[in-house]
Amino acid sequence: MADRVRVGTVADFPPGELRVVDANGTSVIVARADDSDDSLCAARNRCPHMGLPLDRGPGGLRFEGGVVQCPWHNSRFELCSGANLDWAVGFAGRSIPRWSQKLVALGKDPSPLTIYSVVVEGDDVFVEM
Repeated sequence: MADRVRVGTVADFPPGELRVVDANGTSVIVARADDSDDSLCAARNRCPHMGLPLDRGPGGLRFEGGVVQCPWHNSRFELCSGANLDWAVGFAGRSIPRWSQKLVALGKDPSPLTIYSVVVEGDDVFVEM
């Protein structure tokens, strides 16, 4: 059975803004995809490419339209599903030539984010770990 961890209130997660929370020692990113409370999504704050944090790095935090971009190698992920949209297509927010993308990927195949279920009870937001 999954542990349910309270990570804040609905007001703590404004639409379109990515927030980092601690859920029992695990760094988790949480965001609302739109104005509804039931559009809250959560994922582990680590890019599956190299395990680096998604909320900080040389390319800066990038989150728009429900998509988070890794600030290290520009991999993009749909936050709610965890689906990989682009895999290691750049470095530090800049694009790189297509021929060098496999080199930057370090032989790793595209992988999704680890996502968590989000439950809203009243005004409280919980992540199921």
